[in-house]
Amino acid sequence: MKKTWHQIARYHDGNTPPSFELEVYKKLLNIFHIGDFYYYIVNLPHVEIEFVSDAVKKVLGIACTADFNVDYILTNIHPDDLNRFMRYEQQVTAFFNALPPDKVLKYKVSYDYRLRCADGSYKWILMQTITIQSDEKGSVIRVLGIQTDISHIKTDAIPSGLSFIGLDGEPSYFNAVGQQTKQPFSNALFTKRERQILELIITGKNTCEIADLLNISIHTVNTHRKNIMAKSACKSLVELGSKAIREGWI
Repeated sequence: MKKTWHQIARYHDGNTPPSFELEVYKKLLNIFHIGDFYYYIVNLPHVEIEFVSDAVKKVLGIACTADFNVDYILTNIHPDDLNRFMRYEQQVTAFFNALPPDKVLKYKVSYDYRLRCADGSYKWILMQTITIQSDEKGSVIRVLGIQTDISHIKTDAIPSGLSFIGLDGEPSYFNAVGQQTKQPFSNALFTKRERQILELIITGKNTCEIADLLNISIHTVNTHRKNIMAKSACKSLVELGSKAIREGWI
């Protein structure tokens, strides 16, 4: 989990002064709540929750806000939901690493899972997150998370898919990844080398970095990149990232 969050933060040191209070309030207006909720701020480079609202005590029944941290989340997710949570977070990283830097603040992520309360019971939690701080390279530094208790409207144990909801006119990708792990697209679509390069592109590596990692020339990388774009019928890295997630290419 730490490795995944470090990738989406692109290994930023996370020490930029948090001068973004106004942006937090603006982003809150974009989220509609359908039950009791709490919100928190995550510093991804440090992999730590810097702040959580007092409402977490009511929703989860914990004694104090300090008890709600990354370890609490990872150790209290329902066992049947943990692998899906990890897979979704990896796919969130791939999606954001494919975005241009100016689009990083314009997407909300949404999916649900079951979280154990202090009394041992589980609640269905709708998790929605928005980037509230990034740098000029598009590194995700701080994220605002809203977790809402939706147990009262969840009539079955079927989880929702992962959705990327566009703000400020950006396109949305609902249920971009469903409940089951998708099978890789036909191996005939990409060669083995193209699949290697596709994964590196989605994780945010540029042409020079890919060439160094695979010990091939920049010209060769560029040729493979052109072939990947042509075979995928994509016109941009954003489209490639979202399609790679939907089709199970990564």
